[in-house]
Amino acid sequence: MEAESTSSFPPDPALEEPVDTPAQPLTPAKLRMIEHWVQLADSLGLPKSLAQLYGFIFTSKKPVSAQDCVDALKISRSSAGQGLKALRDIGAIRSAFELGARREAFVIEPDLGVVIQGMLNGRVVPAFDIFFTQIASIEQSLDPHKDHFLTNRVQKLHRWRTKLGRIKKWLLR
Repeated sequence: MEAESTSSFPPDPALEEPVDTPAQPLTPAKLRMIEHWVQLADSLGLPKSLAQLYGFIFTSKKPVSAQDCVDALKISRSSAGQGLKALRDIGAIRSAFELGARREAFVIEPDLGVVIQGMLNGRVVPAFDIFFTQIASIEQSLDPHKDHFLTNRVQKLHRWRTKLGRIKKWLLR
């Protein structure tokens, strides 16, 4: 007896949609939301381009490709690629698997703690590490008798470094 080749299930219309559809135009509400992400990023000293990308992904129902970002935000492909890489490196976005998709797509990381931890590990902690290394080289050139004030200031920075070390341990948990 030959097996029947037709399925008794009706076709799923969601599976019949093309996966790589062009980005929808930005609505006024989405534009305002992205603008507020840009303002927040500016307050934190982060680049406007990262905020635009993150805001766009944040307001998107479906995973977003680099080309979607280029089309919707009117930015260059290289700017989109670099920004998406930076956002992924700090943990603000992650890749999203889409069956049949030809392009890598991204979604936001919904856990604020993960995002903040990524930002601290990716930007703040390395900046302080470089700073403390540079200060150590200056400290070696100080004469404790002649440069008493600066020597005391460097000692204060040693306490900062110790406190930052505790924060780094907390971040690595």
